[in-house]
Amino acid sequence: MNLHLRSATEHDLDLLAEMNKHLIEDEGSANPMNLAELRQRMLEWLRTPGWKVDLLANEDEVVGYALYFYKNNPYDPDRREAYLRQYFIRRGYRKKGYGLKGIELLKETRFQGIRTIEIDVLDANLSGKSFWRNAGFLPYAINMKREI
Repeated sequence: MNLHLRSATEHDLDLLAEMNKHLIEDEGSANPMNLAELRQRMLEWLRTPGWKVDLLANEDEVVGYALYFYKNNPYDPDRREAYLRQYFIRRGYRKKGYGLKGIELLKETRFQGIRTIEIDVLDANLSGKSFWRNAGFLPYAINMKREI
């Protein structure tokens, strides 16, 4: 495995939209966006200062992506944190070590000086919760909803 990161560009938008669509499906999200809408949203993230989009690649083959931004801790402004909004490993590359290796690569290269990485995981996404626990993440808060 020769995993590395590269910053995504507008040339990657179709692939990013496709992977984002698969992420939505796999995590059981209620997000109804189609590929064109996901492409536009990803373009907005690429163009918005502060947001970072990285592709994870093994050799020349893209195996996933990460979408994140940096922030200061609200209680300690000197404590830098990262919010990992989306993290996705393509279906054919799962359970082969790419996901955990990608997190370690992000920590080593993009999250230097970061003290906390924050994520959100849908409660019904059992495989996602299992992955994040294996990556060392622990539950912090529970967001609850009631449909009326």
